Order: sequence, then C-alpha cells, then structure tokens
Amino acid sequence: MAKQDTFTAEEWTLLRLTPSLVAGGTAAADPSGLFSSVKESLAGAKSMAEALKTNSGLELFSALAADRSIPGMPDPKSMLGEGSREQQMTNLKTAVLERVKSTAALVAAKATPAEAQAYKSMLVSVAEQAANASKEGGFLGFGGVRVSDKEQAFIAEVRAAAGIA
Repeated sequence: MAKQDTFTAEEWTLLRLTPSLVAGGTAAADPSGLFSSVKESLAGAKSMAEALKTNSGLELFSALAADRSIPGMPDPKSMLGEGSREQQMTNLKTAVLERVKSTAALVAAKATPAEAQAYKSMLVSVAEQAANASKEGGFLGFGGVRVSDKEQAFIAEVRAAAGIA
C-alpha cells in the first residue's frame, strides 16, 4: 500500500500534478478559446476529485485526497518551450505525455497493482472528461463536435502513455 512517505517529495508532487497537467494537455490538443479551456480544466479537476472519492479505499488515493498542501508548479517555459503558439501547444502536449509515462512507471513500481491501475485509469478519465466539457469547432455555441479528432488522438496518447490497452 502506497502512502505519501513511500514517495520522494518530487515524486509526490508529480503524482499530484499530473492529472491537472493532463487536463491542460487536453485543452492544448485543440485550443478553442479561454472559456472552453477553463471548462476543460474544471472538468478535469472534477474528474480527479471523483476518482479520489471513488477510490478512497485505496491508501494512495486516501493520501492524495488528504494532502491539502499546494504543490509547486513546473516552470511554464520548460513545458511550453519556444516558438509559435502552435509549437508551444505541441511542446506542452509532449511534456504532459512524458509526465504521464513517468507517473505510470512510478505507481507501477511503488504502489499496489490496484492503486496503479486506478491511478492510470484516473489519468485517462481526466482526459476524457476534459475533452467532453466543451464543443470544438462551433460558432457561438452552435455546431461543432463534443470531442474533436485532435482531442481523441490526445486521449489515445494518454491511454498509451499510461500503459492502458
């Protein structure tokens, strides 16, 4: 059973931040404005909160839910890099997927199989809920699709990075 002291401070921060980064990566997969990005981020946070509650019987999830400290955020420059806005969004998605892989490996190594599976599933759920939060490609709320092809591709990449078939 994984508790907070099972992980280094850096690893614990990674565990706590990765779901939020996944929501941000989903928004970056097909950016559609400030309001849509906010909706997608909030939906990702809600999905994480639901996963913490649903899996409260797992020690890792109980420890994550109990930690009320504010984790340090990664340097935006390291996540976005240089270049055009489009290149920065690509860099962000790449950085998020690298963190998903690192986190998946971390929980596989230090948590129970049930905790690791639940954590990886939570990451995919965060991406799916964020993608479903707002329509893409419409005009003033009309038309568009709930989940764009780019968002579907990012969800598939999160699934693969997390090691979920």
